[in-house]
Amino acid sequence: MTPSEKLVYRLCSKSFLSLWSYPNPRGKGNKELCDVLVVCDPDIVIVSVKEIQLAETEEMSTNLERWRKRAIDKSCNQIYGAARWLESATHVITSSGEKGLALPDLDRRKVHYLAVALGGEGKAPIYFGDFGKGFVHVLDEKSLDVVMGELDTIEDFVKYLSDKEALYERGVLTLFNGGGEEDLLAFYLHQGRTFPEGPDFYVIEGNLWESLTGRDEFIRRKRADADSYFWDRLIELLTSDLRSRRLISDIPQASTELSDVERILRVMARENRFHRRLLSKYAMEFLQSSRIRSRFVPSPSGVQYVFLTTKPGVSRKDRLMELGGRCWVAKDLRRESTTVVGLATEDPATSCGFSFDVFYLHKQDWTCEDQEQARMLREELGYFANPEETPMSGEEFPGTG
Repeated sequence: MTPSEKLVYRLCSKSFLSLWSYPNPRGKGNKELCDVLVVCDPDIVIVSVKEIQLAETEEMSTNLERWRKRAIDKSCNQIYGAARWLESATHVITSSGEKGLALPDLDRRKVHYLAVALGGEGKAPIYFGDFGKGFVHVLDEKSLDVVMGELDTIEDFVKYLSDKEALYERGVLTLFNGGGEEDLLAFYLHQGRTFPEGPDFYVIEGNLWESLTGRDEFIRRKRADADSYFWDRLIELLTSDLRSRRLISDIPQASTELSDVERILRVMARENRFHRRLLSKYAMEFLQSSRIRSRFVPSPSGVQYVFLTTKPGVSRKDRLMELGGRCWVAKDLRRESTTVVGLATEDPATSCGFSFDVFYLHKQDWTCEDQEQARMLREELGYFANPEETPMSGEEFPGTG
């Protein structure tokens, strides 16, 4: 990998996490498919990186045209070629030739194109849009750091890409009056993470990003988000256990089946940054409390999470069975939720080390037999027999109080 490709991969693996980010995957004839491929069902992000130094001579118009062709147009061609190959592929092929994650089914797959054009040093105008075979987002040095740093979850990132694509599908014109992609993002965030419908064109002024990031409410939000990275670290810890085959799941032989456990971790990874902040708060409070054995937390995303800690001496098999039972009861208590994820570990106050078990329950229908089983688990084993549910609440932009 070139230094610029390594930089972009580090940003992707930090924002989208390592399990879903692939550097230099292989395509047709075992040739390099693209520079980075992000696969987090149902989304795929194809990334091409080009670093071309802009020549500065008297013929600047010619130099800019040459730079655009080499830095942007060549990336678009690589991206379109990768997209064609992926239409007939079933799995990611890693740079070493191994089989990676399964690709989302074609009927629900959402593919996004991202070209990273470096070397223009802010002097070359950045073009984005449909270059012939699909909309391509283009980032330069500054916008790469801003967009990847601000939208640092797969959920937040692809929502922005999708909303931007929809904006241009509506035929809305964007006039950049000194502004760039980072200023368009600032406008988007200021409008509540939307591009308002109605106007036929937007005029994007410069310094919108600097103005937004200097506001007190933005600074308070960034400080509050610091706790949310507990969720990222937890996912990466579980990913490490998965790769080293130390993770026990409700799925038989899941420790050797990447896609089975990835399905569980993907649910966690699809939480946006604000939801991660709320989930981290409740998870950390639970782990720091010695009086609570188990807690279930409904996320604003609609997913329920069950946390369980056990004392030394409890076997992992018994702990996993209890975790599954508690997930079943949690589903019964909030039947509108179709997905429950359980996480179990040792009580930090009484254990020198720790391990993790995970459980996944996805169920659309809830029968009378299901309800009866949940009732027995509550009454006979005491699983959430007298639940004290604390509604998850908080503000993305905290007040001054």
